[in-house]
Amino acid sequence: YLAFHKWHANTMPNPRWVGWGNFKFFLFEDPRFWQDLGFTVKYVVISVLVELMIGLLLASLLSQQFRGKNFFRVVYLIPMACPPIAVAFLWRMMLHPDVGVINSMLKFIGLQGVKWTTSATVAPFTIIMVDVWEWTPFMFLALYAAFQSLPLELYQAAAVDGATSWQMFTQITLPLITPVIITISLIRAIDAFKLFELVFGITSGGPGGSTESLSYYTYLNGMKWFKLGRGAALSWLFLIVLLILALLLILRFKRGEREQQVAAAK
Repeated sequence: YLAFHKWHANTMPNPRWVGWGNFKFFLFEDPRFWQDLGFTVKYVVISVLVELMIGLLLASLLSQQFRGKNFFRVVYLIPMACPPIAVAFLWRMMLHPDVGVINSMLKFIGLQGVKWTTSATVAPFTIIMVDVWEWTPFMFLALYAAFQSLPLELYQAAAVDGATSWQMFTQITLPLITPVIITISLIRAIDAFKLFELVFGITSGGPGGSTESLSYYTYLNGMKWFKLGRGAALSWLFLIVLLILALLLILRFKRGEREQQVAAAK
């Protein structure tokens, strides 16, 4: 209802019907919407890929037998257990350009401090870095479970045939865990697209809007500027993107079910 009305709650006592005006504004007249959408998409793609690669590496390493394995397995899961907003404020203090512990350590060893949150070039990668720290454990946990379910007989047969570790990984492990990789990547992409807490807690969308996500822009319109009509329209646009990602995930599940049925029939 509100998405089709113009209503600045702090200046207009009643909403005014504008039809598709709010949607047309964002899609055809507002460059900020496309800038925020572009940042959000880049953030999702880069963070999910990095988390996947690190999670795959950690899962592969911890699938081996060595002393202290259980300790590291628990330690890697700690970031995921922390509330996202608490993570944001913690890293905001650590990354402070003047009194943050990270820049203090860099200066202590003779290096120059980095403008983690005040540089339009560095700040987007800061958000990605913190997200990778927080959510790589999710990728690791899912991939580690996938590694544990792999049949040992295939590796024993490959070892007898003289296959190297790399050949086993590329010819046996990777094909078998590909369905898991696709599924968890889509799940993480849906979750990452909702990026809000890290932006709110670390950069507030700055500097110069370089880290402003679509969720944060929706929050600004609806909750800070009280443009309730535009905030509602943005929410609908946001929902459409999430529905597309969710549809891809559902199609992936259905394809997996068909593959299992074919395998069972054989």
